[in-house]
Amino acid sequence: MGLNYQSTGERFGREFESEANYIPVETDTLKRLAITRRLTIRSWILVAAFILGLPILFQTSAHLRNQCPLSPEARDRMRGEWQKEVLVQENLRHEWQREEEERRHKRKEWQREVEEREHLERERRDQEKRERQKMDMFWDQVKVHHCTTYGTREYTAYLANLPFDYPQRVEACKETQLEIHGKSYFPTHCEDQGPGAVMGRWEINHNEPDCVPFWSWFKNKGCTSEGSGKRRFEHYLEYLPNGGDWREFCATTPVSFHGMHFPGAETCFQYNHGTYGQWEVEDSSC
Repeated sequence: MGLNYQSTGERFGREFESEANYIPVETDTLKRLAITRRLTIRSWILVAAFILGLPILFQTSAHLRNQCPLSPEARDRMRGEWQKEVLVQENLRHEWQREEEERRHKRKEWQREVEEREHLERERRDQEKRERQKMDMFWDQVKVHHCTTYGTREYTAYLANLPFDYPQRVEACKETQLEIHGKSYFPTHCEDQGPGAVMGRWEINHNEPDCVPFWSWFKNKGCTSEGSGKRRFEHYLEYLPNGGDWREFCATTPVSFHGMHFPGAETCFQYNHGTYGQWEVEDSSC
């Protein structure tokens, strides 16, 4: 068996010849891109790790600084600052307590003043009442006026035995009752008409049958419009008081129909000297 000897020069010549005849292919470019991508990813990983590690590094360094013992001078300085802060807080607490005590004292003074004024007012009214009783004031020239609204009539009267120079005329009017239909009423309004003349007004809504109109027949006017979901009803107002405002009575005369109750008409109008009221009621058939 013979040995195959090959000189170094011959081997180098063949390797050089193979490299010279090498032709690049597409896979070489992909390999270089893969290597470059791996290097880039590793670089970004190192950068992210450095950024995320900064807060931990700062906290660790701060912790180490805090663990360092303070010097006696620093401790004395901090103790002095704490004592100053405690003194400031204590002064603020005393100031707040002083202000709260002042407010409490003022509230007591205000309450005492209110009670004194109320006491004086009661004494004044009692004194005026005694004076009126001595003068025997009463209502005279009582007049019955027209109805003002549903079930309500107006009354007026003049206060009699009122001295010409009596200063509390309006107060005397407000404190003097008038008996109407067996019940006593204070005036609703008082009009000072000059020395010795005060007129009182009453709005009486008790036992006034002449001020009570009513709704008679009603008419179904049909749906307000197609798809509206509402139906219109119409009533005629009977027994409207003489001299009464038809709009007021139409709007304040109650009515019930179809299981519903209304304090008055929703819409009022007049036709051929008659007063009518209208209501729009929800109706799914419309």
